[in-house]
Amino acid sequence: MPAVIPVLILMALAFLFSVFVIAITFILGPKRPTPEKAAPYESGIRNVEAPHGRFPVKYLVTGMLFIIFDVEAASIIPLAILMRQLKVQGLVELTIFAVILFIPFFYVWRKGAFTWE
Repeated sequence: MPAVIPVLILMALAFLFSVFVIAITFILGPKRPTPEKAAPYESGIRNVEAPHGRFPVKYLVTGMLFIIFDVEAASIIPLAILMRQLKVQGLVELTIFAVILFIPFFYVWRKGAFTWE
């Protein structure tokens, strides 16, 4: 139990610091909203006209898939480095891990998540 106390103290300090920073921004921050401040602003370009349609979700799905398979690649590297020490057990773990992550890959490929129109 004594080994947990420093972690709890650090968590309490982090929480108190975040509450302090949020409180200070509310106290010292500007409080005069204007239409210019409330207007949408992105990448330094003012919004000239309303959007013509909805933004395709495929961009978001492709981004999430990239993150998932990037994490997969980062998880395989330690197994590949330790393959000589892990021997057959490591090969079995690596195969199971790859199969578990390639099943959704082929599923989204078949559903057309990677096709652009």
